[in-house]
Amino acid sequence: MTGADRSRDLIAMIVLLAGAALYAYAWYGMHNLATKHLVIPKGVPAMRYFDTYWQMFRLAKVLFVAGAAALAWSFWSYSRRSDTPA
Repeated sequence: MTGADRSRDLIAMIVLLAGAALYAYAWYGMHNLATKHLVIPKGVPAMRYFDTYWQMFRLAKVLFVAGAAALAWSFWSYSRRSDTPA
């Protein structure tokens, strides 16, 4: 296992964890918005906050897919090498 292999794994895990953290943040934001625990300033529509959290959900899903693709690529590139022990 080379340093490049470890770097690919690390990058993939960071992307996956970033997606998970963003998803959790958006979920808690939506939850607080729905249960009215989120303080919204007067004159600002709640839909504005909803749209922000919805976009966070969408970005988190993209990060999940990108992290999974990076992990698959890392596994594929490591498994096809000929110098790995069987």
